[in-house]
Formats: sequence, C-alpha cells, structure tokens
Amino acid sequence: MMTEHTYHKMAPEGPKVMRIASVIVTGIAVLIAIAGFITSYFVEFEKMLKWIALGFAVLAVLYAIMFVWLKPIYSYHVFRYHYSEQGIVVREGFIFIEETKVPLFRIQNIDIDEGFIMRKYGLATLTISTAGGNTEIRLIDKQQALKIKQLIQGYATDVENDLESHTQNEITEENYDKIKDTQSEDEEI
Repeated sequence: MMTEHTYHKMAPEGPKVMRIASVIVTGIAVLIAIAGFITSYFVEFEKMLKWIALGFAVLAVLYAIMFVWLKPIYSYHVFRYHYSEQGIVVREGFIFIEETKVPLFRIQNIDIDEGFIMRKYGLATLTISTAGGNTEIRLIDKQQALKIKQLIQGYATDVENDLESHTQNEITEENYDKIKDTQSEDEEI
C-alpha cells in the first residue's frame, strides 16, 4: 500500500521542535519538584512532601527520556502523509499506529497553525476538519501546508461550480417542461 502513492514525511526539523517543546515541559516539572523539596524544609509534613517531590522528579526524568529522546525519533520515522485529488491519508502514532483517510468532499475546514517554536523553523501544522473529527498533518514545511490548503480549497471551488452548473441545468430543464406544458394548454384553448 505504501508503494501506490508518494508519501511525505514530517520536515527534518520536526523532531527538533518536538524536543524543544518537551524540554520546556520537563523543565517546568523539574522546577515544580525543586520547589517541593525547598518547601518541604519549611512545612510540618516534610517527609510526605519530599516523597511527592521525589516522585515528581522521577516522573520528569521518565517523561524526558520518553518525549525528548524516543518519541521525536520514532514519530519522524512513522509519520507519513499523502494527498491527491481524491483525498488525504495520514499515518501516525507512537505506541499504536493508525492510518486516517479523509476524502476531499468530506472536508469542512482547513486551519494552519504555527507555534512560536514552529515559526522559528518555518514549520506548520495543517488541521483538517470533517464532521467526524479533525486530522492533523503535523510539523510540515509551511509552504507545503499552504500548497495542500490551496489544493483542498481548489477542489471545493470546483465542486461548488459543478453543483451550481448542475443546478442551473436542472432549473433550465424544469423551465423547459413548464414552458412546453403552458404552450400545449394555450393551443388547446
């Protein structure tokens, strides 16, 4: 199945952005753990607070290992997307890998999001909204995101034009039948 289409990966800077975001979260967790240790010297239930702070520090280290080191590498190798005039396919996951197929005619809205870290590296996340939920194409080049958005909007415009011309043809045929019926009534009188 992967050989039928050309699948695209996230941008090479994607793992770096994921690492930076995870380091920020880990740093906040470590600061909370340090604050817990410092506070434990000034309160009566210091032993319990030390254990809570120690547990928080251990969780911060595990989080750092998982999300600063493992997840960015794994996500970069697993994440794929493909787009065509039929639809968009997104393959992603960390523990469980899932493939989401979104036909273009189901798409209701397209958003391009840029965080402050992503903006520094020229990356964006494309969020595709349907009635069934949202699908994200994460950490791709901003120009690529704009190109995909234009493709989808172009498809929507083509469908609207086809629908409009089809509706006008139906109205013309209905009018033709009404005119024909009116003419036959006039001839009978």
